[in-house]
Amino acid sequence: MKVFVASFNRASNGALSKLIRRLKEEQLWTDNYHEADYILAPGDRIETLHFVIDRYSEGKRIIHLWAGEISQGTHDELWRQFITEMSSIQLCTNEEAKQNLPDQRNAYVIGNIMFDNMEHGTNKIPLEPYDVILYNPPTLLSREDIKQEINNITKKLDGTLYYWIEPNWDYKSDLIQPYVNTKTLQHGDFLDLLRHCRRFITNSSCMYYEAPFLRPGPQDIIPVGIRNYDRGSKHAKMDMPDATEKVISLLKKL
Repeated sequence: MKVFVASFNRASNGALSKLIRRLKEEQLWTDNYHEADYILAPGDRIETLHFVIDRYSEGKRIIHLWAGEISQGTHDELWRQFITEMSSIQLCTNEEAKQNLPDQRNAYVIGNIMFDNMEHGTNKIPLEPYDVILYNPPTLLSREDIKQEINNITKKLDGTLYYWIEPNWDYKSDLIQPYVNTKTLQHGDFLDLLRHCRRFITNSSCMYYEAPFLRPGPQDIIPVGIRNYDRGSKHAKMDMPDATEKVISLLKKL
């Protein structure tokens, strides 16, 4: 049995690196989707949805990773639901996410594989205080509203060194690019910046995933705007151990 991992963006690529390594070790992985028995589709990205539609039409079986999440401010909510509808198995980070699924007969709560991959990076961390900003475009907002949210971020900056990280490639990300001073980081380097920063200013889902487990308290995680403002996982228990091994075990039984 072979699995193709349909991950096409930097955030999920970093989070999935350990899982992919384990799939290779167990000889379950393939880089050729034509020979795959299952397509493992993470999350809610539009590029993943397009790929899954094509594979589903070819009769491939889909496993949806991070199914049942609830987010706000983007089209991702709809893309995620479409992927779930085409999947034969759903893997959820928490019980609340599982309860959001229309059909739970083939849904499994495994925890979050992101927590299996919290490695350190290689870049040096500055000794002086600094902030980290990661702002992805809320695609359901107008361009003027996004500009206002960006303006709200700039008002929070107080002369402290900051790393404004390049956003994802969502529609309207061109509005954010002029403020960026830090291009795409390796996953470990990004996590190291989070570990040691003074404040994390963001609308990314990692304010509910990685960041709370790297920071001493929530007071230095500053949410911005409507994107992910009340993501379902904010209130859920999903720090169960060995999520990656749960996936491997499940795949071996298929």
